[in-house]
Amino acid sequence: MIKLTKSGEPAVLLANKTNWKSQLLHLIANNQPVPDSLYTRYNHDEVKDALRTECNSKCMYCESKVEHITDLHIEHIQPKAKTKFPELTFEYANLGLACPLCNRNKSDTYDPNNAFINPYIDSPDNHFYAWGVFLWPKDNDNRARLTELEIGLNRNELIEARAERIKALKGMIDSYKREANATIKEAIRKQIMKEVGDDKVYSFFCKMLVDSEI
Repeated sequence: MIKLTKSGEPAVLLANKTNWKSQLLHLIANNQPVPDSLYTRYNHDEVKDALRTECNSKCMYCESKVEHITDLHIEHIQPKAKTKFPELTFEYANLGLACPLCNRNKSDTYDPNNAFINPYIDSPDNHFYAWGVFLWPKDNDNRARLTELEIGLNRNELIEARAERIKALKGMIDSYKREANATIKEAIRKQIMKEVGDDKVYSFFCKMLVDSEI
């Protein structure tokens, strides 16, 4: 998980969210069924494209890129369930992108006293550290601990994917350390820096590895 920044709100939400929210809350208040055609209006291509840019086409929680095999889901940071925060259903500040597994694991879980780490508001490196391929909460950080446990940020599939990524990066670092030619060494360093950019998968882990090795 890395720090993310909100971009400008998509025009489709600016133009429609107030009306959509009014319709939604009216139906909920009157115990009437909410049609999917209303409930999912946030799931618009314009919204998803904006979120994709913000998140570098990665899951906001685990940093996986999955769109070559499945869709990223529009995530409600505070759950939109009728008993939780339906008024935030169409609020752009409450939206992000998550892979299907993180989205499913998080579900409607919400503890106001231990809210999940929100990379748009929180700085993840203030709450987590990388130990090899594992994401660990910093000492006594219950919010980070709950985030890791509930969303499953150390699930087996992630451990395996991170291990492959770190192995490849370590190979580049070893090559950099062995290289005697200053010009070639600098070229390798530049390539390593590209490989830890925010657009790369598992960049939280990769940056910490590079910071400790170079």
